[in-house]
Amino acid sequence: MFVRLEKFDHVEGQHRYCCVSLSQTLLGEWCVELTTGPLGDAGGTTRRSYFTSYAEALTLAEASRARQIKRGFVPIPVQLGLL
Repeated sequence: MFVRLEKFDHVEGQHRYCCVSLSQTLLGEWCVELTTGPLGDAGGTTRRSYFTSYAEALTLAEASRARQIKRGFVPIPVQLGLL
């Protein structure tokens, strides 16, 4: 699961992004990664949480996505380029 969210606030001049991803590690654990930062500028943060069960990880990923949408972020469709 991978969701990219963006927020444009033209009044304050803030353009931010947030990515929520859910993946399985090589050891079989589930990792929820939340990356946030300003669009077009250096900086940002990445937080990772590890879980033994898929259900717990999915619950956190969905809660993070819902929390960001409440804060004004909008889901953006992401296209993966062919290499």
